[in-house]
Amino acid sequence: MKRILIIKHGALGDVIRTSYILKGIYEKYPGVRIYWLTALDAVDLLRYNPYIFQIVTPKDNLSSLQELSFDLVISLDEEIEILSVVSKLTYKNIIGAGLTKDNQPVYTDESAEWFDMGLISRFGKKRADELKKENTREHNQIMAAMLDIKIEEPLFFNSPILEKEKSLIFPKDYFNIGLNSGAGSRWMSKQLDIRETINLIKGMLDLEISGKKTGMHLLGGMEENERNRTIIDNVSSDRLFDTGTENTLLEFAAIIKSCDYVISSDSLALHLAISQKIRNLSFYAPTSAQEIGTFGSGVKVASLSDDYCTYRKDADNSTITSERILQTFREHLKSGGMVL
Repeated sequence: MKRILIIKHGALGDVIRTSYILKGIYEKYPGVRIYWLTALDAVDLLRYNPYIFQIVTPKDNLSSLQELSFDLVISLDEEIEILSVVSKLTYKNIIGAGLTKDNQPVYTDESAEWFDMGLISRFGKKRADELKKENTREHNQIMAAMLDIKIEEPLFFNSPILEKEKSLIFPKDYFNIGLNSGAGSRWMSKQLDIRETINLIKGMLDLEISGKKTGMHLLGGMEENERNRTIIDNVSSDRLFDTGTENTLLEFAAIIKSCDYVISSDSLALHLAISQKIRNLSFYAPTSAQEIGTFGSGVKVASLSDDYCTYRKDADNSTITSERILQTFREHLKSGGMVL
């Protein structure tokens, strides 16, 4: 029985898009037992995935990995603390990152296309950021080449009971649009300006899509609570809904699956929309739009500023406007046969 260990600890959106490799791995190695080492707060994103034999976390059952021998370790994190785990494992082959004997990060040739653009790049941060901007390949394309597998579609698995429960809160006679305009506190420049957000919602509420009025549903986590309250206070409409900011990850995923369309920053909400094949529009200022693969489900609005894709937390996002998003949204729906 072959055993493969995947090490992908965070962030949450990265865990989701990395999970797209699972079906391809299983097809390449039929009957393989796949183990996944991840952060405790990411476990729910993998909990229902049928391709995973066991989920392991650093704070739970990490020692169990040291008792096993793996045919392959796929190491996709860059943090020294996580990479130190690799040196304590028994395995025949590794693809990805590890540590040298003097605890310096290093990565295999197969994974160079990805890690050359990352924090542990052999070229240094300046060149790594330049490579990010020059890159024309999506994450799924890079992963497929790295592992010599096929990644043909995004996949996400949730509780059907939970999905049915959350679907009941969405009015069936509306075209329901989820809007995740924030991005937490770490990447402030990923957020849509609050005034542009309010203008966007008002513009969306004026639309009628294939005979249905639009319903706007605010998405986000605890860090978006104040932001979403401000939006509600400035938009007077009974078709603007707050989905709440205290949902569990799986509740949040189920809410997004119930939307007809999702508009989002480069954040967890976007990856949950893509992985569940919900049509989407995403916007980018500090990060790369090219890197995100939507598998045909989405369109993108990228910053026109000189510091686009510089991975600066204070990148200029002023060119991400409600007007550009509305226009791109209209074009996307029309290309799909929707009537506005």
